Amino acid sequence: MHEIPLDPTELAVVFLSIGAGAFIKGLTGTGFPLVAVPIMALFLGVEHAVIVLQIPNLLSNLWLVWRYRDQMKTTPHPLGMFFPSGIAIFLGVWFLSAVDRTSAVMFLAAMLGVFLILLVIKPDLTLKGLALKIVTPVASTIGGFAQGATGVSGPVYTPLIFSMRMPKEAFIYYHGILYGFFNVVQIAAMIWFGLFTPERFFQGLISLIPLFLFQYVGMMLTERVSLSTFNKAVIGIMILMEAKLLLDAISG
Repeated sequence: MHEIPLDPTELAVVFLSIGAGAFIKGLTGTGFPLVAVPIMALFLGVEHAVIVLQIPNLLSNLWLVWRYRDQMKTTPHPLGMFFPSGIAIFLGVWFLSAVDRTSAVMFLAAMLGVFLILLVIKPDLTLKGLALKIVTPVASTIGGFAQGATGVSGPVYTPLIFSMRMPKEAFIYYHGILYGFFNVVQIAAMIWFGLFTPERFFQGLISLIPLFLFQYVGMMLTERVSLSTFNKAVIGIMILMEAKLLLDAISG
């Protein structure tokens, strides 16, 4: 069954939403699906939007990993984050068409809200040692399920990675390697469950055009900002994430 094609105006809106998400992704390493999915979902539906974005999302993350590949030797890759996330993503994709998105959004908003409150109380909040080992697998399981079911997991992983207090290059690289891994698992799961049709794959390829244009601009801008400005931009993205999640929960 073929999906109804978008008219030129709708197509322009979708391209601009991908471009906006790609710019933020290039600048901070995160925020692409959170910006692009809600707008695309208005025209395509949530499931369709999440699936179409997998191709540009994967290429976006691979690009970031390659750009900051010098961070590979110094940045940790804890199994406590990758292993539970991979399993949870598969479960999330399985529930993609049936999951109660409003409840999931409210839960993500609550988690991110708690972190932002902690950040206000303690601006230098840092996770390390035993606390990091305990929080990482729990947050990763929740984030993986959210990634598979809704295509959005930044409200979980961005605060987690931010709390590790990495240099900005390592922060962006970490998002690229983590989300790139997620994309591979998610695409495999979508193919397994018959959700990734040739038509959606082609639409994903077309989406690479605004991705390459806008992410490049964001990546160039990152090189010109200080760590302090970068951290403020990331915190700003997290505040926008929280506002968007609360709006979705109220309207949902």
